[in-house]
Amino acid sequence: MKTLRLLLLAALTCALLPSVATASRSQESMFQDDPLLVYGNETTMTNTLDELKAIGVDRVRVSLFWSLVAPANSLVTKPRFDSTNSAAYGPGHWDRYDRLLLAAKARGIAVNLNVTSPLPRWGSKSASQRADIQKSWEPDPVEFGRFVAAAGQRYSGTFEGLPRVDYWSVYNEPNQGGWLTPQWRPDPRQPSRLIESSPHQYRELLKTSYQALVNTGHGADTILVGETAPKGAKKRKGQTIPIDTLRFIRNLYCLDQNRQRYKGSAAQVRGCPTTGAQFVAENPALFKSTGWAHHPYELYLSPLRKAGGKDWVTIANLRDLTRELKSIYRRYSQRQPTKRGVPLYLTEYGYQTPPDPLGVPFRRQAAYINQAEEITARNPLVRAMSQFLLVDDKPFPGAPNRRIAYRTFQSGLKKVNGARKPAYRAYVTPIHLSKTRVRRGKATTVFGLLRSATAGTKVKVRIQFRSRGAKKWRTRKTVRAKGSRHYVRTRVSVRRSGYFRLRWKNATKTVLSRSVAVTTTRRR
Repeated sequence: MKTLRLLLLAALTCALLPSVATASRSQESMFQDDPLLVYGNETTMTNTLDELKAIGVDRVRVSLFWSLVAPANSLVTKPRFDSTNSAAYGPGHWDRYDRLLLAAKARGIAVNLNVTSPLPRWGSKSASQRADIQKSWEPDPVEFGRFVAAAGQRYSGTFEGLPRVDYWSVYNEPNQGGWLTPQWRPDPRQPSRLIESSPHQYRELLKTSYQALVNTGHGADTILVGETAPKGAKKRKGQTIPIDTLRFIRNLYCLDQNRQRYKGSAAQVRGCPTTGAQFVAENPALFKSTGWAHHPYELYLSPLRKAGGKDWVTIANLRDLTRELKSIYRRYSQRQPTKRGVPLYLTEYGYQTPPDPLGVPFRRQAAYINQAEEITARNPLVRAMSQFLLVDDKPFPGAPNRRIAYRTFQSGLKKVNGARKPAYRAYVTPIHLSKTRVRRGKATTVFGLLRSATAGTKVKVRIQFRSRGAKKWRTRKTVRAKGSRHYVRTRVSVRRSGYFRLRWKNATKTVLSRSVAVTTTRRR
């Protein structure tokens, strides 16, 4: 019986390993900071890339802003030029992106190029009654496709010595009014009633942009769709009012709130074809793309906090997004990209801190990004986890109060003045304990990631402990980090209250994680 128990235990252990190993091998460390990389001068851009390389970033997400590249972007009428040919845009229009891609390649940092609004004025199909939203208003899908074709041609690896981009995502947060409007529009059948508009618009943008990438030799590249924001406004509706994530996705796939295909006039007003077969044929991007990109922000609350709306998707309920996509693929009798489901790319994430008056304390930000890392590492469908911002945004100038002034992103690892927050160390070497209150003598699981370790190297990690009130750290356990991403997951018994940390060497440099407090409770 003892032998049988050992064999069963060994089999069970082996069965449990693949889910962790799969996530560990495939989950990239992505990073985004457009103010530094896109809008910064060349010195700022190169210094930022050097720092990101040093802290272990695999890939940067870069927003390719249409209006920033387009010539005569304030004109209502498009100037006469071939907008599928990047060379026709005029001198200097692509320079900042050319420099960035060359510099990233030189440092071994991969790039996710996210093609998105704001639009040139001539790239909009009509004039908005509100000047403040014209740059997101009714993008012309044909012109957008031509712009994507120009980018695909320029970054094909065969144009004037520029690097090839093989990782693309289409648009940013199409369910948010800051990027795509109108979100809602009057129903032609009953003008006093509003229906979803942005899913139809985004569907049309995907058609032309996906075909443009295929036509310029990028059909086999990583192509992501979605880039959805985590939340909407539930029952509120309006031109700029965001649509709840899962509701947006269902409408994007021409399904109603009961996951049934729209039919008749309901389909017609949403731009949906009459048959499922026709929908699949007309929308290859929705079924042939590499995966779904999403921004599972919570910003102020724990990664374990349940999403506040039934159609919202934060880090705590990624499985709802997976279930929704599975249901959609089944509805159209389409094969999913993997046996487990549609791969997820979490291309923006972070936590607000002071000076945002609602921000979480700095140490809590550090703990939350580490906990989120552990959650995604256990999810075999997550292919990338991103940190949004290295340095906090500056406040809005001239704002009447602090709450409005700091509606910018204060989610960086560093303050505006360059001082590092505790989250900086937490990002380089994440650590998370499964339990921080443990019965004396029982164990907690220590999760870690040696983000800046060189790929392919074998690295030993010391799990160290310091009793509360003591000064000296003692090594409780030494383990070898696993996989190309250098993950750590091990059980350690806790005999007294104190602190855990990770200690490892990156070449000759000693690296320490933040410390995590653990409290023991008495046995009953």
